[in-house]
Formats: sequence, C-alpha cells, structure tokens
Amino acid sequence: MTLQDLINWFGENQTAVLGYFGVFLVLTLILIAIVSDSNFDAVKYPLSAVVYAVTVPGILSAIILLYSLFILKADLLNVNVVVYFVPVIAMILTLVIMNKKVPMRRIPGFDRLSGLMIMICVAFSIVFVLQKTYFGIFLFGGFTQLLVVFAVLLIIIRVAWARITK
Repeated sequence: MTLQDLINWFGENQTAVLGYFGVFLVLTLILIAIVSDSNFDAVKYPLSAVVYAVTVPGILSAIILLYSLFILKADLLNVNVVVYFVPVIAMILTLVIMNKKVPMRRIPGFDRLSGLMIMICVAFSIVFVLQKTYFGIFLFGGFTQLLVVFAVLLIIIRVAWARITK
C-alpha cells in the first residue's frame, strides 16, 4: 500500500474521517465543560489523549497539504477537502477550544508534541529550500550568509529536540 492509496482510502471513507474528528471535538467540549482545578488530575490524561488523537493526524495532513502545494505544485481546487483540510481544521479547533480553559503547558506531553511540530516544520523548510535553491549559492553567495542560515537552523532544531527529549 502506498501513501497515495492511503489518501485515496480516506477519500473514499469520508464519513469515517468526519465521524472520527467529530467525536473528538464533542469529547473536547465535554471534557472542557467538566474540567476544573479540583478535578484536573482526573481529566488531564483524557485531555492529553484527545490532543494526541487530533494533533497527530492534523500534523500529517498539514505535511501532505504543504508537500502537495509547494513541492508537487498540485492545484488545491482539485484535492479532497475531507482528507486535506478537515484534520488541520479539527486540530486547530480542538487546540483553541482546549486552550481557552486549560493552558497547554498543563497537558501531559504537549511540550514534546509542540517540539515535534517545530522539528517537522524545520525539516519541511529545509527540504523546500533545498528543492528550490540554486546550488550556485556556494559560488555567488557569501560564506557568512551560509553560516548564518546554518546557525539559525541549528538553534531551532536544538530547541525542538530539547522539548522532545524533556
């Protein structure tokens, strides 16, 4: 099974995808309605499970969307909305709704998840830049520019790695 086969399968089973994210949005609303400072310890792990259940597919969908848009140069008018956009929208909605009541730093494992998001963004950026860069920069660009870019990427990856391994 290829990745395109998996994307096609999700496109053919749109009700399952919508139901999955709908259940977790409703579960988020229920958990947010019952959470308070006195019972946060009992609710923090279900909140964490909801965050992971929605964020991991949302990140993967965002990667596929960005890859299709920037690297494959696919026409966004011809992609499946449920496969490409619903996971990202559900992830954003869930995190915004949850963050209104519970700070994300209190949810177990979210610091590692945010570090993973940063590392994926940096890795995607590096791949995109390498794909678009004319490698003549070594001949025409300054060496200091190359060092600055390297230093910035190194710092970002270091911060993200520290968050993941915390």
